[in-house]
Amino acid sequence: MKMKTLTVFVLAVVVLGVVLQAEALPVIPPIPTLTPTPTPGPTPGPGQGGPSYPEYQQKFEIISAQPILEGYAGGTIDYEVKTVQKGYPDLVVHLTADVPDTWKVIFSKNDFDLTPEEAVELIVSLSVPENVKVETYEIKISAVGKAREDSLEARASAVLTAVTYLIDVGITNLQFSSFQPRPGENVTITALAVNYTQRVISNVAVEFLVNDNPVSEQTVTLLAGTSQSVIFGWTAQSGDAVFVVRSHTQGDFNRRNDSVTQMLTIGTGAERIDALFQQAQTLYYQGAYEQAQNLLSSVSAQYTAIGELTRAAEADRLQNLCTSYIEAQYQMDVGEQAFEMENYEEAAQHFGDALNLYITIGDTDKQVQAQERFDAAVAAQKPRVNILYVIAIAIGAVSLLAALIYRRLHTPERLPYPPGREFTSVSTPGGVSPEERPGKEVPPSELATFHQKTEDALNRLTEKYIRGNFSKAMQVYLSLEEEKKHVPRGEDPELERAIEANLRELENRILGTS
Repeated sequence: MKMKTLTVFVLAVVVLGVVLQAEALPVIPPIPTLTPTPTPGPTPGPGQGGPSYPEYQQKFEIISAQPILEGYAGGTIDYEVKTVQKGYPDLVVHLTADVPDTWKVIFSKNDFDLTPEEAVELIVSLSVPENVKVETYEIKISAVGKAREDSLEARASAVLTAVTYLIDVGITNLQFSSFQPRPGENVTITALAVNYTQRVISNVAVEFLVNDNPVSEQTVTLLAGTSQSVIFGWTAQSGDAVFVVRSHTQGDFNRRNDSVTQMLTIGTGAERIDALFQQAQTLYYQGAYEQAQNLLSSVSAQYTAIGELTRAAEADRLQNLCTSYIEAQYQMDVGEQAFEMENYEEAAQHFGDALNLYITIGDTDKQVQAQERFDAAVAAQKPRVNILYVIAIAIGAVSLLAALIYRRLHTPERLPYPPGREFTSVSTPGGVSPEERPGKEVPPSELATFHQKTEDALNRLTEKYIRGNFSKAMQVYLSLEEEKKHVPRGEDPELERAIEANLRELENRILGTS
């Protein structure tokens, strides 16, 4: 009887409070009724039997997906070009090119037919002279389309850009005699030096560096249009190593292809995987979640392969957190776009989804940011009343309160916080080994991490905050209760009692301000 009376009283209070605040609630606009507009059928064109178009819909143009290409003295540059038309009768197309002196141009097709809605693909080949300068040249391609049966004529043009070099040497194809060398093992590193021009290039310096430290250097001569292998030696050392092979050639102004880079993590068995794991943790703590996610996937697979299932599970846990962070950031970005377009209801939905993800993660700083953006989106909405929305919120709030009250009436007295002990999570911004070792800090256990979440919730959900954000506080509490079901039991009884005490304190605050 006591339970029923209390539930009825709570229902009345919640419904009254929600109705009094209903003016601030957004309304879902009704779906407008669309009236179909009849579409006029096509009319035949003059003498062609095809559809005719208004003049503003006619199109005749030249298109290139890559209008800017690089080339070399004495070489050839090939552009893929497409000629399209719409709304004209059948045309005969003729192409011309305006090129610098001593340049030559060849079209793979010219004087071709082009029907309506058709696209003709062709190659425009530019022959670069031997005495070309290191410059950027613009070549204008013009097209004239004439109808066979009348005097109609269509014109179009496009500009192709050629970036030319007298000298260009590149480094490619970096190879190792072993991609998983043991410490102390001799490793052979091979790279390919390429002469992209049609002239002999002498005194090409090729340098080999490890972790930005020069190891050795060779000088080679490259014949026109040829390549040559360059070989270096190195003795492997434990840890991460970044290898760079780069070239230095006088007169080579194309720096984008002068070097190649490769990173290896060197070690044996678990030590090598631990180093990768530390690298992934560093990326995670730096907020580079996509890079960390990819590396953690590899780390988990390698730990599983050597039977280190506990470490593999920890890598999987961090990988899942990366996924949540990536999704939450996506929701924030989409929410910001909707907010800028004044779609405040949609923005609030995305900010709310991001807030829920940050609550699940336990990142209180991100929660505050998402909460602020959510509140701003709700405040920007027009204050109209939607009775169905009000009723839905009232029912949800009553259900949550009834569950809490029932739990309180049927739960023994809350346990006190254990005296003489403090619980803190271990912060490891530089990355640590996932397993405790002598003389090293270790990541917090899952139980300690969850305890810190309850501490953060108590610090953030003050009575003043709960009075103004009751439903959000209730959501945080229920999220923690649900997560508690999946936390390991029996590892640390004192810490488990502390968690229970925090949750009961949070429950008391919510009931005391309802």
